Amino acid sequence: MSVIKNLKVQKTFVWTLKLVLFIAVLFFFVQQILRIEFNQFNSIQLEHPMYIVLVLLLLPVNWGLELVKWQRILKVNNIHYNLKELSHSLFSGVTTGIITPNRIGNFIGRMLFFKGKLRGQLILGTLYSNFSQFLVTLFFGVLSIIFLMDMILDAYTFSLVNISILIFFVALLFYISVPFLPLHRIKFLNRKLNILIHFQKQSKKLFLPLLTFSGLRYIVFSMQFLLMLMSFGVKPSILLYAGILMLYLVSTLTPSIFFGKLVIRETAGLIILSLFVENPALIIVSSLLLWFINLGVPSLLGLFFILKRKTLANA
Repeated sequence: MSVIKNLKVQKTFVWTLKLVLFIAVLFFFVQQILRIEFNQFNSIQLEHPMYIVLVLLLLPVNWGLELVKWQRILKVNNIHYNLKELSHSLFSGVTTGIITPNRIGNFIGRMLFFKGKLRGQLILGTLYSNFSQFLVTLFFGVLSIIFLMDMILDAYTFSLVNISILIFFVALLFYISVPFLPLHRIKFLNRKLNILIHFQKQSKKLFLPLLTFSGLRYIVFSMQFLLMLMSFGVKPSILLYAGILMLYLVSTLTPSIFFGKLVIRETAGLIILSLFVENPALIIVSSLLLWFINLGVPSLLGLFFILKRKTLANA
């Protein structure tokens, strides 16, 4: 009983910490918004509509790469599927992910379309896929900080570099070791957690594909952010793109409660991209528009599939 009580206390503490941090970020975001004058929002003009068209064209590429990752997970588990089931389960996962902390609950929506013992394998596969995306974000984020060190060198940046590098190598070590840990030699795991051992065998086939497609997807959605800024007249540069990569690192390392880093990414954008973008209102508008395109619309689509699935299940 004492062990269960301690776990509940730890869980409550973690959730309280996340809530306090989220409120602090929200408070800081409101403060930053209040500093922006109304005429800065009023002066925003769409100067290059073609770049928004490119952002929209990259949307199916973005989620297409995630679809390929999901397809690989199903394939290694010998699950028969069609494109309809594949896409519906993917977007349903977007819906459940957007209302869970750090979008970790995307496996919930995906599981609605599959039954039986294989669900455990699919959950582990989805979490492993999420972790590969996290690892890629860390890698590019660390590179961006190192690239921008001379420009934004201070105690905070120096600490962020050290913490990010440490997290990256720990995460990389974990990601690499998952397929090769000698779990089969541990009798307890063989007896109680054979699902974990089975997943470990499958992860050897997922290791490189998930990492590769996560890297490609990262390049796509980071380019979408750059194109969105360019559509409002912001001049592109290597420094600006590095700032975007750093933005994704900071927002990824900051815990979120719901809505897929909404507010957190905008706050990080105001802090980082203000070094490269004169009008901070452009950062807010670009970030919110990109959130709506990349997450808002797919999550609404996923909600439709979830409601439709429930209706069919009850019929």
